[in-house]
Amino acid sequence: MIGTALALVVGIARLLTPSSDGESPDQAQQAAAQPSASGTAAATGDGTKKKHKKKKHKPTPAAPTTPVLAVPTGPCASSDVVVAPTLTEATAGSEILITLELSTRVAEACTWTVSPETLTMKITSGPDDIWSSRQCPTAIPTREVVVRRAIGTKLGVRWSGKRSDDECSALTEWARPGYYHIVAAALAGEPTDLQVELVKPPRPVVTVTITPSPTPDGKKKHEKPNG
Repeated sequence: MIGTALALVVGIARLLTPSSDGESPDQAQQAAAQPSASGTAAATGDGTKKKHKKKKHKPTPAAPTTPVLAVPTGPCASSDVVVAPTLTEATAGSEILITLELSTRVAEACTWTVSPETLTMKITSGPDDIWSSRQCPTAIPTREVVVRRAIGTKLGVRWSGKRSDDECSALTEWARPGYYHIVAAALAGEPTDLQVELVKPPRPVVTVTITPSPTPDGKKKHEKPNG
């Protein structure tokens, strides 16, 4: 009987004594309920924690800015105006459009009246004078423009492609293919010289249409069937 009582006391003492790893039964249950680090890693599928990459936003390109044009402060001095002729392509035997680019040397912006009295242009070939705005003044338009130093103002002048005479008649000869000089200037300004080439016009393509001649009796010939 005494031995049985001692065995019961020892069993009850073991149930009430904490476990050897320092955790109580409640703490052990809580530890078992929490997922382990290896279990969490395994849930990701590759054994490592996934990181969310931040999207990089490309900077928006700045919109092109329009240059601020200088405001004219008064009329231009003719000696301050530069007239530069430009021509990309010209064919002999036809009317040619010449572009004059106007700009100033000193003034930032000013107003200038274009007319045959304030602007002159001529076309030469060596010592030979081919065409002149003094003989054909109506080729120079009359208008008021704003001339700036930073940005050129364009003006179109039409050359007939022919020689000019005192009457600016249309009976003169065409300028032949070759090299010419276009010289333009404002009144009291320095002239600007541009060398250009008049190319030969393309040869016309002649298409000949052959009309079948009728038979003596005026009837069309019919082919006989074989056999």
